[in-house]
Amino acid sequence: MGSKGVSRRQFLKYAGATAALLGLSEAMVPEIARALEELASGKPPVIWIQGQNCTGCSVSFLNTNYPMVTELVLDKLSVRYQPNVMAAAGDVATKVIEDTMKDLSGKYVLVVEGPIPTKENGRYCTFGLEDKMVPFLNGRQRREDKPIEAWMNELVPGAAAIIANGNCASFGGIPAANESVTGTTRVIDYVAKIDKSKPVINIGGCPSHPDWFIGTILDYLINKKVPDLDQHNRPKAFFGQLIHENCERRASFDAGLFLEDWNDNDPDLKLCMFKMGCKGPVTYADCPIRRWNSKVNWCVGANAPCHGCAEPAFYKNLSPLYEPLPDIHFAGISALPDTLGWIAAGATAAGIGGHYLYKQLGKKEEGGEE
Repeated sequence: MGSKGVSRRQFLKYAGATAALLGLSEAMVPEIARALEELASGKPPVIWIQGQNCTGCSVSFLNTNYPMVTELVLDKLSVRYQPNVMAAAGDVATKVIEDTMKDLSGKYVLVVEGPIPTKENGRYCTFGLEDKMVPFLNGRQRREDKPIEAWMNELVPGAAAIIANGNCASFGGIPAANESVTGTTRVIDYVAKIDKSKPVINIGGCPSHPDWFIGTILDYLINKKVPDLDQHNRPKAFFGQLIHENCERRASFDAGLFLEDWNDNDPDLKLCMFKMGCKGPVTYADCPIRRWNSKVNWCVGANAPCHGCAEPAFYKNLSPLYEPLPDIHFAGISALPDTLGWIAAGATAAGIGGHYLYKQLGKKEEGGEE
């Protein structure tokens, strides 16, 4: 860092930013600074491969507007293979993977974006070439495409840890909605078939927030162990609270004030969008606090319901996106789409009942009923 004109004071500020990212106390800044200095000499190798994905998590990571964190990650890590950012291509690029497996077995971190398709011998997702020759045009032959399954079989045994980045890699995501077609398999399930002892960290989101990925990999490398995970192998630091608990429209939920028609939407009222399909009451993530695009905004803040993209149930079991869940049981709440027969946490039954009665009376008056 000194060779790049970064002073010790600036470096400690970087360490402070990292502490904030990881949700740690300022008392940890000296410890983080020491660990980051140690990382500078080691440059832990990272291999980032992609399965059934749209590259959205890579784009989200690359679009982060936190230059301090980005510089730290790019300077401290040796990203050996990442198809969207590396200059090399073809055999030159894939040879980097092979060399890393050979020379740094047991030391590299494997990042997987997207699930693993297993139908048709994995031919739904390939990159690079195998040594095997197959028939081509006019009697000629060519090298066989190498499926991601083959790469996983080779990479997982030598990985120190595996990070499934994004909902698709972690839980199947949108590809799993039609898993019978391609044999979509979650990264953690595929790894278990190879070596159950390998640690797998799931980072939800469609796409994942750049802080979630950067914070997780820094946490692992600094502390030299897998961070504290929840029951779905997600870091609790980022996925430890329900979105509902910190939502800026929670007060409307408690008061029984719900948006029921998009044409009636008034951003200033901040009506709860639960009845319009918001999945915040069943989604664990820190979006309301962390926000997106350099902390500018998040889904609900932009007047859109939470789609629950950080959850294992996304997308298949949380769709249709703009319709409420058919049945939900959360903190004493039981809701059906066309009823309001539930009591919001922290609100009185009389308060909600009064609001509901007022709306129903209004509807009757419009229809000419008593």
